[in-house]
Amino acid sequence: MEFRQLRYFIAVAEEGNIGAAARRLHISQPPITRQIQALEQDLGVVLLERTHRGVELTAAGTTFLEDARRLLHVTEISRVRSRAASRGVIGELRVAYFGTVVLHTLPLLLRQLLSVAPSATVSLTQMSKNRQIEALDAGTIDIGFGRFYPYQEGVVVRNVTNERLFLGAQKSRARSFGEQVHCSALRNEPLILFPREGRPSFADEVIGVFKNARVEPKVVAIVEDVNAAMALALAGVGVTIVPETVAMISWPDFGFTELVGSKATVPVSCIYRHDHIAPILKTFLNLLPIRESQ
Repeated sequence: MEFRQLRYFIAVAEEGNIGAAARRLHISQPPITRQIQALEQDLGVVLLERTHRGVELTAAGTTFLEDARRLLHVTEISRVRSRAASRGVIGELRVAYFGTVVLHTLPLLLRQLLSVAPSATVSLTQMSKNRQIEALDAGTIDIGFGRFYPYQEGVVVRNVTNERLFLGAQKSRARSFGEQVHCSALRNEPLILFPREGRPSFADEVIGVFKNARVEPKVVAIVEDVNAAMALALAGVGVTIVPETVAMISWPDFGFTELVGSKATVPVSCIYRHDHIAPILKTFLNLLPIRESQ
């Protein structure tokens, strides 16, 4: 069975006349007759009976007409969807993330994608930076988001944006520093860093910011993640340093003060394989305010 045969049959059934169907299809009558005969032979039934006025559907032809219309409709939908997928306006974007990028920056970027490709779908999975690289190599994700990725051949690392740094502490303690605080004012403050794993890491960068300001930080703990760091800070163990996306959220009895000093910002980066860019990923990348960083 061929789609051409279905189109010919539908035209003849709707026109009730092979000549009229031929004019509608802009072809001669013999090819239509041959293709319908081949279709009937393939199905093993008679679909059309000739009359003095043209042709009429048999019972089998009436039933088959409904199915033929349905098949061509599904085919047209598939054609439209495949073309849309090739243009990168539909399809699934498989995204992995690590750390606080999921609190604000990443959702806003995904919102941009869905505004230009509303039929696209997004899957979101928390994944360490090393696992993201493995998943890219395995083809199970399209793009990853995080900070401070290690170099990996074949993987592009791009900077999406830079975020300011903030001191986080009990609300009264944070207020005592005012709206801004320089690294030098934190020389004797007990400092809680995160994360413990995934070098190079946000913790390494914070230490670097202090050292660029010629301050040796007084690190009292390096914990698993931002939640643990803020919990210890709220308990009064010390203060912590967080990226801007964390400071944008209202936390009970917790306050933030902008950290100023040498290079007091951190990047948000994305990674993907340069040799495997699906159309939906290409659409997403074209929307990002990115520059190549590695």
